[in-house]
Amino acid sequence: MRFSKYVGRAAAVVSIALSMSAAAQKFQEPTKDELQMTGDPKAPGAAAVYLDLKEETNNRSHFVSRYARIKVLTEQGKEYATVEVPYIPGYSATPIIEARTIHADGAIVPLTGKPEELLVVKTSSNHLKVSVFTLPSVEVGSVLEYRWTVPLTGGKTTGVYDPSIEGYLDSALASSVPEWEVQQPIFVHKASYYFQPNSDLDTNVPGTTVTRYVNGERASYLLYSQKLPAGFQVQHSPAGDFTLEIRDVPAIPREHNTPPEDAARYRVRFYYTPYVNAQTYWENEQKRWSKQLDEFAGVNDTIRSAAAQITAATDTPTVKAQKLYDGVQGLENTDFARVKNESERKALHMKAEVKNAAEVWNEKSGSGNDVAALYLALARAAGLDARGIQVADRSRRIFDPNYLTLGQLDALVVVLRLDGKDIYLDPGEKLCPFGQLAWQHSLAGGLDQGQPGPAVTPPNSTKDAITAHAAELTLDGQGNASGTVKILMNGPEALHWRQAGLREDTDEVSKALKEWLTQALPRGFNAEITGIQGLSTSQGYLSVSAKVSGAFGTVTGKRIVLPAFLFSTDAHTEFVSDEKRELPVDMHFAEQVIDDAIYHLPAGYTVEGAPPPVQLPWPEHAALVVKTQTGPGTLEIKHIFARAFILLDAKEYGALRDYYRKVAANDQQQVVLAVGGAASN
Repeated sequence: MRFSKYVGRAAAVVSIALSMSAAAQKFQEPTKDELQMTGDPKAPGAAAVYLDLKEETNNRSHFVSRYARIKVLTEQGKEYATVEVPYIPGYSATPIIEARTIHADGAIVPLTGKPEELLVVKTSSNHLKVSVFTLPSVEVGSVLEYRWTVPLTGGKTTGVYDPSIEGYLDSALASSVPEWEVQQPIFVHKASYYFQPNSDLDTNVPGTTVTRYVNGERASYLLYSQKLPAGFQVQHSPAGDFTLEIRDVPAIPREHNTPPEDAARYRVRFYYTPYVNAQTYWENEQKRWSKQLDEFAGVNDTIRSAAAQITAATDTPTVKAQKLYDGVQGLENTDFARVKNESERKALHMKAEVKNAAEVWNEKSGSGNDVAALYLALARAAGLDARGIQVADRSRRIFDPNYLTLGQLDALVVVLRLDGKDIYLDPGEKLCPFGQLAWQHSLAGGLDQGQPGPAVTPPNSTKDAITAHAAELTLDGQGNASGTVKILMNGPEALHWRQAGLREDTDEVSKALKEWLTQALPRGFNAEITGIQGLSTSQGYLSVSAKVSGAFGTVTGKRIVLPAFLFSTDAHTEFVSDEKRELPVDMHFAEQVIDDAIYHLPAGYTVEGAPPPVQLPWPEHAALVVKTQTGPGTLEIKHIFARAFILLDAKEYGALRDYYRKVAANDQQQVVLAVGGAASN
């Protein structure tokens, strides 16, 4: 469960007597069936299940609480005995915790001792802490029961003309806005949620006006977004509170190649907003955000001078765009470096916080978004048609236009209009090539300065995401192989390793590449990285060279049998075993993988059997091409797989699985070498 403080502004002149009540949920005795449970037919194989879950945010009584009963079914399920309770000192008091373990025979072991207090996040305005406790004497078959209550103790009021009562008003404003995480890592049999949004200052102080602000705008509406199973929805009573009663909620699906978990799980999110509907909100927020971006990326003498230093008057627009891009890419990007603390910035005569693009240029340093805004300013100063797009980072979340908050948007990208075409750039991503987006910023929703309401960035092109493996191996009569491998990559894969090189030294990157290559090769192969080129530049391909060796083939009489495809044996099996799919498929980016292996045969051996040429298309989605060529003492096999799709709805999983089953079957082919005989083409 998550809870967060909102900041309100209030004007009032009366004192308040606060009342603090605790959650009323009492411990309950487990039933005989619950004690005797050894498995759950509604959640086969589950490590544990929630028997009951209740969450309450009561701003009128100033508390947030959670009550839970969990049945432990396996050893792994014992991990649910450790519970973390978040709270913010100054806005909430130390949590009040009660807990007990009930063994399968009915014996009760109460929680004793104090929980551990841990600091999670420390900022200039507040500290987030957690209170951690572990239920005692947990066994397989135990029922875990706990209740925690976090008293809400403070808000923030302004505009009070009598300072002597401001403390009372802050206490009366003490409140929280919840997010209900309805879907949990384990099955939930029964759950209920309650939210009373109105605090004392809203309801109990005559003549008091509570005005809430979000991003500087007056937020008069309390809205919520809900993603829930069919048949369930939040109830909003005439009294103004919100409830949800729900049963039989499945565990969060654990499927491979999925969007971020937050995009798919059942949840309800409450929030204050200045606007009553999504269309009005995004149209107005686009205007406000765009104005703020234009102010930050304003063109002044400093920016004009910088643009003139980097470009020449005779440069074409495309050349100017490239030079400016290279210029900002060369600055320190604090997303990939340690941020200087206050004393370091002071010693370097740097401002505590940069307020515009000119200051980013003067300091030659900034966050990724600062660098992107600087590029936007420089491009405009150079006479280019440029605009910004703020997007949700697709590695973290999927943009939800029904969730009315700019907090979804993480990264600024820039669009140039060159020769009648939109060129998308990612200057805030260190070492991202000109004309490309980091994968997490492609197909990403957000706000575009060039259009009202939500927008989506384009997908990448397969030509900008190529990974090519070239191997030359010598085989011996015992089925062993040794030789060299060279890997060329561009686009997302190259960016991954290049950015790894910003965080780690070359030796660490080399170790990680060795592990990655070893996993791509057949089991039993060893790989030693002998060279890395292009790691510190965004230009061209990243090149990795390696020596490899290992047991490759199986000797049977006068024949050697070996896998037909050196790199692709297990590459396309991820969708073969699972017959059904609950979540969308997210492959991150479109790509081409080109494998070219040349085998030097053992003396006296020829090719008896090899894969035939193959063309296996999935129109508008993917294609596989296989080519085989034999020569004197050699065999060359090319395996080319191009995948154009990135995101697929779960409804399309059947077609996806059918195609990948065909590809996986092809990839299981073998090469047969025989002593003497005629070569096979």
